[in-house]
Amino acid sequence: MFKNLYKFLLILEILIIIYLGFLIVKEMRFNKPLKDEIYIYKNYLERKLNENNKLKSRLEYLSDPENFKKELKEKLNLAEPGESVIILPENFEE
Repeated sequence: MFKNLYKFLLILEILIIIYLGFLIVKEMRFNKPLKDEIYIYKNYLERKLNENNKLKSRLEYLSDPENFKKELKEKLNLAEPGESVIILPENFEE
């Protein structure tokens, strides 16, 4: 009698292990696309944080009035009274 009970429990344990293995594989296959999507969003977030840091440093740089004036002069070809602007071609070499 114990021999039959032992065989039944052994078969039951094997079936439970197979079923749990099936569930694990099923969950892994289901989670794979989610992990890939998380990876994509992490990369996107890193790029945006990097861009944010660059913009913060640029804002800090332009917060200084002297640097702001310098940028205005360079980008918009502005000059203060008494200054003259010389525009050189891009391929100009000294």
